[in-house]
Amino acid sequence: MAYSGFMIGGLTFSLLGSMAALGQSTVVVAVPAMAGAVEGTDDNSDAFIWRVFTEIVAPVSQGTPSPVVFETWASDEDTFSTIPHWPKIGGPLRLQESTLEVLKTLDPRESLLDIQARTADFPCKAPVGAAVGGFPTNGNPPLCGTAELVVRNRPQFDYIVSNNLNTQAGLASAYAKSLNVEMPPESIAVKVSWVPSSILLQWIPSLGDISNIRKLYYVASVNSVEYALVAMHVSSRRNPNWVWGTFEHQKTPGRCDFIGCFDSFGAQIPAVFPNKTAVNTQYGSCPKTQKLKTLMAAGNLSPVWDNYCLKSTQVDYVAPDGTPSVLGNSVIEGIVGNGSISASSCIGCHVYASFGPTGKPTASAKAILPFNPTGKPIPGVLAGSLQSAFMWGVLKAPGP
Repeated sequence: MAYSGFMIGGLTFSLLGSMAALGQSTVVVAVPAMAGAVEGTDDNSDAFIWRVFTEIVAPVSQGTPSPVVFETWASDEDTFSTIPHWPKIGGPLRLQESTLEVLKTLDPRESLLDIQARTADFPCKAPVGAAVGGFPTNGNPPLCGTAELVVRNRPQFDYIVSNNLNTQAGLASAYAKSLNVEMPPESIAVKVSWVPSSILLQWIPSLGDISNIRKLYYVASVNSVEYALVAMHVSSRRNPNWVWGTFEHQKTPGRCDFIGCFDSFGAQIPAVFPNKTAVNTQYGSCPKTQKLKTLMAAGNLSPVWDNYCLKSTQVDYVAPDGTPSVLGNSVIEGIVGNGSISASSCIGCHVYASFGPTGKPTASAKAILPFNPTGKPIPGVLAGSLQSAFMWGVLKAPGP
């Protein structure tokens, strides 16, 4: 699909006065990210990210649907620690409050330590963007809205630990040596948003009951609370600027609002455009192509994964004509991050992941996150910084 053929209502702005009279009625400020090339493969990024997805949600043991592969990877807490460790299979998931949500609501007087303390757990409160997604804001028992899991595979974990990038002291040493931080091409990172099943019923009453959630969603129990997986970001270092993809459950209200949903590999309907007459409505299922069904069967995936839809993938900051490309998740950026889906960019945000001479991100790099940066990176923001290979986990690196 050509970028020039699609202008999003949320991303077009009417010009006033004489320009309108001249017929120049709209200006496109961003376009939805679309599939692009992936180094070392003939697959485009949609096909590539689906292959990664089917590998990481495959069951670890063939006789049971859980845990799946990504649940056995190292979390932020496992990695960014003075004693980093690779977790044992079957250990509890390390859920936390969204880093993006914390940064959006951070008091300017709060420090990196405050970010780390707040994201070490997840409080019982409504997500900051609840109203945007029609998400419930109160409940009985008290609302524990969303929780986040961030994990990385063994190649990325090993690179971080072997280069001492897991602490501020190690990052400061890397800065002093002008280390070129570059993850192995096999590196994969995953960010997952979970909602307690009881809250999910309040958000989407048509689900009916908990048993139906277990048929339609991948669920996991943490501290005796059952959580349903509602959204997932997947990123792969296969390209120097990484390959980015985001998934949403087909039942998520408004999942194709604002920027639409585009999947050239796995969806029988490859382009679903935003509903311009309503928000937070249902877009129906995302029937899979035979190619994707074959991949899922080969991985012995649980049937619940058939209910997850690829929203799109991103491999560059801009479209071929230079217009910034955007990719945002209705839950991760919208409800949890309180950001505009139509002004979110995976690559545009993570390119600023960096650290300064003290091993902490500089004030300018940290301040860019709530701004929802899109398009090509702004060099001045990274002045005095070393980039950390698109890895914002450095925010979690402990100090002395």
